[in-house]
Amino acid sequence: MTVPKITMKVLQAIRRNKKPLSKAELVQLTGLSLATVTEHVETLIRSDLVMDVEVGHSTGGRKPRLLSFNAEAGYIIAIDLESTHVHVGILDLTCSIVVSRSSLIDVAHGPKAVLEQIKDLVLLLLDESRIDHSLIKGIGMGVPGPVEYSTGLPASLPIMPGWDRFPIQRFWDQYFDCPCYVDNNVYTMVLGEHMVESVSEIDNFIFLKVGNGIGAGIICNGKIYRGASEYAGNIGHNNIGHDYLCYCGNRGCLEALAGGRAISRKAELIAREGKSKMLHEILQRKGKITIEDVKLAVREADPVMVELIRECGFQIGSVLAGLVNFFNPSLVCIGGSVTETGDVLLASIRQAVYQKSLPLATRDLVIRSSYQGDKAGIIGAAVLTVDKIIDDSLIRTKEGIYSFSYR
Repeated sequence: MTVPKITMKVLQAIRRNKKPLSKAELVQLTGLSLATVTEHVETLIRSDLVMDVEVGHSTGGRKPRLLSFNAEAGYIIAIDLESTHVHVGILDLTCSIVVSRSSLIDVAHGPKAVLEQIKDLVLLLLDESRIDHSLIKGIGMGVPGPVEYSTGLPASLPIMPGWDRFPIQRFWDQYFDCPCYVDNNVYTMVLGEHMVESVSEIDNFIFLKVGNGIGAGIICNGKIYRGASEYAGNIGHNNIGHDYLCYCGNRGCLEALAGGRAISRKAELIAREGKSKMLHEILQRKGKITIEDVKLAVREADPVMVELIRECGFQIGSVLAGLVNFFNPSLVCIGGSVTETGDVLLASIRQAVYQKSLPLATRDLVIRSSYQGDKAGIIGAAVLTVDKIIDDSLIRTKEGIYSFSYR
């Protein structure tokens, strides 16, 4: 093991613990000798990545120094891009949100226009938080579709014209002197959810995103599972036997029946037919029905919209049941913009999973709404970025100190 890898091992052990650690505890966690731990702790303290936070309890002799990851050694720009909106945050190195904001956006306008809009929002947040550009150590961005993770290049999607293999990282290079990592946002969401203390100890779980698209992020044996082509979990295109045309070109996809766009389309038809008085009035006033209108109608207990969401939830749960049978997770967390319709969707997903999965697969299974809510994407983008920076970008400076560096 090279010296940088040992330093990273010590740093990761400190960073991933919720409480300050003594050197003796680091010896137990890393399997390294006390002398080795001491050497690399001193290196990390000089680099400002680790700090003494308090003096520990002594059982005799000198009180031990307790060590903690320095969250304010730098900051991460985290971006969660969806097809109709974006959530941007500035997070510290423990992936705690310093400031964040959401904005409406349309990915169909193309990458240059969309990224310029996001950049303006990032600069606004930096100004609000008074964080200097030099303290930005990385940028993490989740996008609503497949990404070639090794290169950070998005793949072609009909809903994202112009995005196919667009160099997102190169765009951010114009404004920030730090690395940028791009991923499918269902993967950043599962990483964000895994930061929750009660979830972080679970080695096998699924994050199900229900937005305009439907996808599953999978943690298998404690690590994110991407599959052979980095496309795992794309259950939105499982065929469920209907005749609706999906944007992918196929008919019968789950997304084409139960995704956000499909729900909005059905709701608008219901409004035009006058079956929902509330939505009919909204349609007359606005000229269209959006998923936000559907959420409002469900919260107001509109019976037609409640039934629509219930039916969609059951279809989603029926597909999820197959994944539960195959993967046998301990936990399924449901997130994404459509889940803001409330308990109706979650209850119907649960009902389908428990009806259609084998008893042993669901015996210890918990299905619940996301702990992180709409913050899962930006938290996960920051987790991805900090992990990659620590794994890839700790280099030796002229002074012989390891620190965050890019160029």
